[in-house]
Amino acid sequence: MASRVLRNPCYIIFSVIVAALATLTFDCTATHLTNVWKDPEFVSPPMQNMLIVAAKRNPVNRRIWEDEIVSGLSKHGVTTIPSYRLFPDSIPTPEQVGSAVRERSFNGVLFIRRLPTEISTNYVPGEVKRVQVTQYDERTKTYSSYYKDVEQPGYSDTSRIVRHEISVFTTQPEGGHLIWAGTGELINPSSREEVRQEIADLIAPELVRQKIIPAK
Repeated sequence: MASRVLRNPCYIIFSVIVAALATLTFDCTATHLTNVWKDPEFVSPPMQNMLIVAAKRNPVNRRIWEDEIVSGLSKHGVTTIPSYRLFPDSIPTPEQVGSAVRERSFNGVLFIRRLPTEISTNYVPGEVKRVQVTQYDERTKTYSSYYKDVEQPGYSDTSRIVRHEISVFTTQPEGGHLIWAGTGELINPSSREEVRQEIADLIAPELVRQKIIPAK
């Protein structure tokens, strides 16, 4: 099996970011994490100094997303810097991320990007229900009840699932590699603000649970 220690520190980080950026389409409720993975060999102390990169083409969206994530991680004592502070003009290239890692001694990089939205359609079959019917008889001035079968037709239930891929890389001790990844999913969000807040709120608690960042 190939060694995890690489001659070029952070090579894997840069390679994965290159691949992710290459697939960006830039298009630009229930919330949960799916496809969660953690490197079982990661035993380093919790990260204390992280760079946050949101792959958002719109510069305002990028800043808001990075600030939202920074806010959540900072509550756990993690020193976090949004990438727009270092690279205000555009999403940093892998080479720029590498330079920042070396110059600022980041021990972790969090990278988030939007995945294609999924449309899920489920068919709910119809059914026949037996219901009680009550009638008033004007002639006798009384009420009477009886049961009858009522057919309820089937219908299609369609959901829009907005997804974001979140990846965390370690830069230490001798090489950079992916240590955690997950997909945040939000079903039928009402706004972009809801998507951002709900997805961002998933990150810190999960990283604490996985002992990647310290608890409060």
